[in-house]
Order: sequence, then structure tokens, then C-alpha cells
Amino acid sequence: MNKNLSNRHYFRQAPTIVNGKYSLKKSESDLVFALLTEIQKEDEDFKDYTFTLSQLEIKLGMEINPGQLRVAAKGLMSKILEVENSEEDWKLLSWFSYFEYKKGVITCRFDKAMKPYLLELKQFVNADIRHLAQIKSEYSRRIYLMLKERFKFGERKFEIEDLMERLEVKKSYREYGKFKQKVLTPAVQDINKYTDLEVKNIGTAKEPIYFEEHKPSRKVEAVTFYFKSNMADLKQFIEWIRELYPNQPLYPAKDGRMLKCTSKGLLYYVDDVNDHPTLDKETAQKAWEWLHENRERLECFKPNLLDFEGADQ
Repeated sequence: MNKNLSNRHYFRQAPTIVNGKYSLKKSESDLVFALLTEIQKEDEDFKDYTFTLSQLEIKLGMEINPGQLRVAAKGLMSKILEVENSEEDWKLLSWFSYFEYKKGVITCRFDKAMKPYLLELKQFVNADIRHLAQIKSEYSRRIYLMLKERFKFGERKFEIEDLMERLEVKKSYREYGKFKQKVLTPAVQDINKYTDLEVKNIGTAKEPIYFEEHKPSRKVEAVTFYFKSNMADLKQFIEWIRELYPNQPLYPAKDGRMLKCTSKGLLYYVDDVNDHPTLDKETAQKAWEWLHENRERLECFKPNLLDFEGADQ
């Protein structure tokens, strides 16, 4: 049983969940994301998570009163997550088995049917709760996570009808013009402002275009987003590598030796004889600056997302 919330910021989900059909309110997905960060790579089963309301507030960076928590928990217990491979191969899942609140202390557990999608994952999508917590639109959050699934490829095409179904878009947004205005355009703005992705402008500075519209006839039937890493801040970049890619190949140094990073953020060479000796401070700083400037060339970012299982939480 976990009695406190950790200071971890990153969490993992199977692509099946990222692409599932569901719709949550912000307060509900905030709760899901906070608890997802508590799952560790080595966990073989779900645990009871026990923590205080104040710890949850710190985790999410916002004030929450008991009434708001109760509404969010009740909402989650009633929301269905649908995953499917075909019309004859689908599942309806619940996020959590139960929630309990007593004298400021919350206890909950993920539903056991979620195990294949959250535990011992060989294929997964990483995300940082600090990015998502700042985004108010649930549609923007979902589209961001869907783009993250194709992070190493730098583009993703969505069939409009399929995307609307997966997001469970409200009826008033089902007409493409409204969908573009209320869902797609705000998603680009949120992703570029708050996250580690940058949706590229494929138009001009005066007339920006942030997604390609595919219109085989008069109707827009699909859109394609083109995007890249937006890790502009060196400190955040180092933290990102430390938490997500510890002891994974980063890039060969000038002499051909491969650089790696420990879970504490210390750089070392793969073939060093001692156990994880680190570079001296000055050399390490220069190496980090070079890695940051050339981040799109790093080994861990090569286009093999679905085969990669080295990220650690």
C-alpha cells in the first residue's frame, strides 16, 4: 500500500488506451493522471493508493475541496472506457475499482481489468503530468496523447469521423467547421504552449496552417498533424532523459563511445570499466548542451516507438 504520493511526473499508458473511446472532464482526467504516475515499471499488480487531499493538491498544482473530489471520483466510477480491434473484438472497462474518502485521506485502486494496459508494458506512450495539468480542454489532452504515440515519426493522420468517435465529441461540434474551431485549433494552441511537442506551421508566418486538410471531394475527411520535440529548456530536457531513458543509448561521443545517463542524471560512457563513472562537471555540461542542441538525432528518438521498452518511471 502506498501511503504517500511520489514526486514522479511521468506516466505510461498502452497505445490501446490512448486511442480508446472515452470522454472525461478535466477534474476526472487530472485524478487519473495523478494516479498513473504512481505506477512503477516493476509493478506486477495494482496497489491500494492512500494519500491526503493536500498531497493530491501538490501533485496537481491546484486547490481541491472534498466536494470537488467526490464529484470527480463519482464521475470516474460511472465513465466507461471502450477499446476495440473490430466490431467483433471490443472491451468496456472501468478506470477504478473503488474510491474511499475518510477524514482527508483518500484510498483507491485501479480496476484489475486495466492491468494489460497499464502494467508491464512493452508498448507504451509516455507523458508528463505537469504538461497536461495546464491544459483545460480534454479534447486537447487526448489529441496530445495521440500525437505522442507517433512521437518518433513526427506526423499523424486522423480520419475526422473516427477521431470524433474516439474523443466522444459532443453533438454540437460534429460539423467539421465547428470541430475545427472548437477542438482542432485549440488543441494546436494548447499543445504548442504547454507541452513537449510543437505542432509545425505548414503555412506561412502571415497565414499559418497547423494541420493538413484532406478533402477528396468537397468535404474534409481527414487531417494530418506534423510535429517535433519542443524540449527548448535544457534543465527540463535533462530531467526528461533522466526519468524516461535512464541507461539507454543517447549518442556516440567524438571518439565513438556511446553516452548514457544514470537515473540520477549523470552522464557516463557505455564501455567505462568502473560501475557508472561519470564525466567531470565541465565535460558533462558541454555534453548535455550538445545533446540538447542535437536532441532530434538521439538514439532513443529513432523511429521504433512500438519496439522500444526502455523508458523507466
